[in-house]
Amino acid sequence: MTKFTAGALLCAAVTTLGGCGIFGKDGYFRDRGDDYQLADTLPPLQMPEGISSKNQEELYEIPHINNNDVERGEFVVPRPQALSVNVGLDRVKIQKLGNRRWVLVNQPPDEVWPQLHYFLRTAGLQLAMSDAGAGTMETTWLTFGENPESKDKYRLQVESGVQPDTTEIHVRHLAVPLDAPVGGSVNWPAQSSNPEREGWMIDEMSGALAAESTGAAASLVAQAIGGGKVKVQVMEPAGKEPFIALDLAMNRAWATVAHALNTGAYRLHKEDADLGILYVTYDSDRELSEEDDGWFSSWRSGKGEDKLAKSADAFSLQQVLANIDTSATAEPALFANLQGLGGAPDSNIPGYLVVLRGVDNSIEVRIRNTRGQPLSRAKTSELLMAIRQNLI
Repeated sequence: MTKFTAGALLCAAVTTLGGCGIFGKDGYFRDRGDDYQLADTLPPLQMPEGISSKNQEELYEIPHINNNDVERGEFVVPRPQALSVNVGLDRVKIQKLGNRRWVLVNQPPDEVWPQLHYFLRTAGLQLAMSDAGAGTMETTWLTFGENPESKDKYRLQVESGVQPDTTEIHVRHLAVPLDAPVGGSVNWPAQSSNPEREGWMIDEMSGALAAESTGAAASLVAQAIGGGKVKVQVMEPAGKEPFIALDLAMNRAWATVAHALNTGAYRLHKEDADLGILYVTYDSDRELSEEDDGWFSSWRSGKGEDKLAKSADAFSLQQVLANIDTSATAEPALFANLQGLGGAPDSNIPGYLVVLRGVDNSIEVRIRNTRGQPLSRAKTSELLMAIRQNLI
C-alpha cells in the first residue's frame, strides 16, 4: 500500500468517525460552555421539623442611593494610585517643620510601640509612665554627666501618621534644677527645654528603630493608640462637595498640603497663607512622564516643556482672585471677606484653587476652579485623592 493510499484511508476514517457523532453539536467532544443555561431550578432545602433555620443575610449589602445625590452624565473612572507612592521610602525618617522635629516610621503604631519599649530598656532609660491609649511614654528623671546641676525628663508622644500604616513619634525634653521638687503630673512646656538634648533622643531613637527588624510583633494594648484618631480623611457628604478633613495644626496642615501640591501631577504656582489659598495646575501626563525616566518617554511627553505650568506662571494671585465669580452661592462661602474678588473676570485662567479653612485640628481642604465654582463630584474626588496620597 502506498503512502498516498494510507493517508486517504486515514482521512476517510476520521470523516466517518466525525459523522458517527464523536465531534459536532451532539458528539462526545462538543462544546459544553452553554450547558448551564439548560440547568433546572430546584426548590430550596427544607429543614426537618423541630429544627429552626438561620435567616440568610446579604454579605455585601447594596446601600440605598438618593436620586438627588447622583450626578447625571458621563462617568470618568479615576486613575489608579501610582505604584511609586510610598515605594522605596526609608522605613524611618526624621521630618522637620520650622523648629519642630519628629520621627516618621513606615509601620503602624501598634508595631512601633513595643519597639520603643525595647529601645528605652536597652538604652537604660526607665519609664515612669506608659499609656498606650494616649500614646504617651514618660521617662523617670535622669541626669547628664556634662551637666550634673540639673535633672532631665523625656516624653514620647506616639501618633498615627498622615499616611495609612505610618507612625509619628514626637519628643519633648524637660530640664529642671537638680534640687527642684518633683512629684505628681508634669507640666510639660510647649517646646523642649534644650533642643540639643531633644535632638539627641530623636537621633538615638531613629537609629535604633531603623536597625530593628520590620517583622516586629504588634502590641494588642497599643492597637487604639490616641483613641484611634485619624489625622486625614477624605469626606464625601451626601449632596455636598467632597473635602479633606485634617486633624492637624494649621501650620503643619499648610506645609503638608503645599508639599502635596508640588508633587506628582500638581504644580504650585502662587500661595498666600494669610488668605488660605493656593493656586495650582494639574496635569496627569506630567505625572506619567515623571514615573518613566526613559529618553523616549521624555521626548514623547514633552518633559521639561510644561506649557500648562508656563501659562499659569503668567498670572499673579491677585489676577486669579479677581477672576473669582462673586455671585457663586456654593456653601461654605470659601471666599467671604476677601478683597479684590470679581474685579476682572477672565475664564481662560487655567488651573484650580485649593482653599484651607478652619482652626487647629479641624481644618478642611477644598478645591475649586479659578472662577471659585465647585467641580463635578468625580473630578473633585480625583483631585483630592491626588493631594491625599502625597501628604507628609
